[in-house]
Amino acid sequence: MNFNLYLDERTAKELDRTAKKLGETRSGLIRKALREWLDKKTLGSPGWPSLILEWQGAPDTPPFESNRGELLPPSEDAFS
Repeated sequence: MNFNLYLDERTAKELDRTAKKLGETRSGLIRKALREWLDKKTLGSPGWPSLILEWQGAPDTPPFESNRGELLPPSEDAFS
């Protein structure tokens, strides 16, 4: 989908500088920034950065569930 976007001069210059620095096109940079903003503002994502969402864990760390057998049951009902 194509549409026109009007920017003030300061924003346009900053966009041009940043796109050039990152080796991106202006359209590509705007597309990525808009996608990130939408992900943070909608139910499509809980707002965590993609670095966190895509993290697979440390390979030498044991699974969280592996220590459950060592936990003691509560001594009394906390809700009574």
